[in-house]
Amino acid sequence: MNDEFDIVEKPKELRYVSVYNQLFKMINEGTFPEGSRLPSEPELSKLIGVSRTTLRQALALLQDDGLVNNIRGKGNFIVKSKPKKDLGLETMGHPVYKCINDVIDEVKIQLRIEPSTDYFNQILVKKTAAVVLIDRWYKSEGQAIAYTFTLLPIETISKFNLDLNNEDMILEFLERDIYEISSDILVEIKYSTSGNFAAKTYPISPENQFHLIQETLYKDSEFPIASNKHYLPIKTSSIKFHPKKQ
Repeated sequence: MNDEFDIVEKPKELRYVSVYNQLFKMINEGTFPEGSRLPSEPELSKLIGVSRTTLRQALALLQDDGLVNNIRGKGNFIVKSKPKKDLGLETMGHPVYKCINDVIDEVKIQLRIEPSTDYFNQILVKKTAAVVLIDRWYKSEGQAIAYTFTLLPIETISKFNLDLNNEDMILEFLERDIYEISSDILVEIKYSTSGNFAAKTYPISPENQFHLIQETLYKDSEFPIASNKHYLPIKTSSIKFHPKKQ
C-alpha cells in the first residue's frame, strides 16, 4: 500500500491578488488611515510597481469587501470602520442603517398631509381619509447617500399621538420606535433605477442603480401602520441575512 500522497503545487498567485493583499496590509497597518484618500491611480500604480489595469482589479476587490469606497470625481477613500452589525434584515430594524456602508451623520426630513388616493388606499389595504407623506434623506458629510419615502395613514398619527409639528418626534418614531412597536413587517427587495428621481431634491448616487427595500409594517392588525420605500445605491450598500435553523 502506498502511503504517500501526491501534493499538487500551489498555483502562482495572480498579480492583482498580490496587489490586493499588499494594499490590504497597508490599510490594516495604518499606512492609509481610515477616511483618508488613496493616492491617484497613476501615483499608486507607480508606488506599487504595477499597471493601472492590475491596480484597478485590486481596488475593485477592496471595494467589494467594503474597505475602499470610490467616489466619482474625487477618488478612492479608505472606509471608516463601523460597529459590527451582528444582525441582518431577518430582524426588525431600520434597513438603511443595516445596509448602507457609509456613516450617516444627518437625516433631513420633510412631511405633508394629502387626501388619500386609490393608489394609497391600495397600499394600505383600506380606505383612509388622509395620508401623511414623509421624505427622508440620509447624509454623510453633507452628501445624500440614501433616501426613504414613508406613507402613514392618518389613523397611525392619532393612534400613537404623534405631533406632526414636532419633526424630532416624527423622526424618532420612524427611525426607531416603529420597529419596536411593530408586530410584523413584510419586506420586499427589488432592483430599481428610480432612486435619484424618487429622491427629488437631493440625488443620492451618480449611478442609477439602487436596492429598493419596501417595508409594510403592522401592529396586531391586518392593516399596516406604515409603508416605507428605502432607496440605497448598490455601489455603497449591501444586503445581508443571517439564516438560522428553525
